[in-house]
Amino acid sequence: MAKTLRRLEPNPDVVRLQRLLSSQGYFKDRTPPDGIFEDITHENAVLFQLQHVDNKGIPLKSDGVIGKKTWWALENPSGDAQRNHFQPVIPDGLTTKRRHLLEMIYEEHSKPVFEVPDGSNRSADIDGYWGQTGVIGQPWCCAFVSWVLNEVLGIYPIEEKHHLGVQNMWRAASREEMDTPDPKPGDVFIQIKSGGKGHTGFVVGVSADGKSIYTGEGNCGNRLKIGMRKRSSINHYIDCIKDGQTMEFSRSKFDVQTVDSQGTR
Repeated sequence: MAKTLRRLEPNPDVVRLQRLLSSQGYFKDRTPPDGIFEDITHENAVLFQLQHVDNKGIPLKSDGVIGKKTWWALENPSGDAQRNHFQPVIPDGLTTKRRHLLEMIYEEHSKPVFEVPDGSNRSADIDGYWGQTGVIGQPWCCAFVSWVLNEVLGIYPIEEKHHLGVQNMWRAASREEMDTPDPKPGDVFIQIKSGGKGHTGFVVGVSADGKSIYTGEGNCGNRLKIGMRKRSSINHYIDCIKDGQTMEFSRSKFDVQTVDSQGTR
């Protein structure tokens, strides 16, 4: 069994960690020194953790510490192991635009959308999420958010841009006073880490106790995924629609599917 890895601690398993991350498309922007757990490796390990779940379907703790749960995810980064098997739900009490947005997310999810080949950040559908930016083959969670918003609203609502980076999108949304304290289906969630890394997707539901959100997010487990995250793990929420949606929507449970009608990888 591999040992727990922490930044700047010498350990021969760092090479294994770097090779597993590289095989999943990380390190495309900067290559780390081989076998050294420095900032580049740490930042990409955190990003991997933001985008993957453990063997119980629970999002990994994104602290850059490579323990047993993260090692499992590194060995099982995609396919059925990374699926939550949630049944998509559209809560009652949503505005028309928010219903349309969730319908668009679920339509894409039902295809299903996943990377081909695995770890490439690419497929025919994923390449389309970059719009007219001229970019492909990069982490695509933010590109998916921009694509959905434009498809549903007919515009790019955040400074009229198809955003490619999570932190830049958040700063632009903040300038336009789109931040909101309480998540609603159709809002965008933001997770931010050091080194310019981050993750984003849509809120598609809120748990009955209000402590968790259900999500529709790209580049998670190398696919477009319906998931669940603790609100304590989210840094910000963005309301791009600004349609007066109240908090009076149903808190439906996203039941786990007993029959997989969408196929697996």
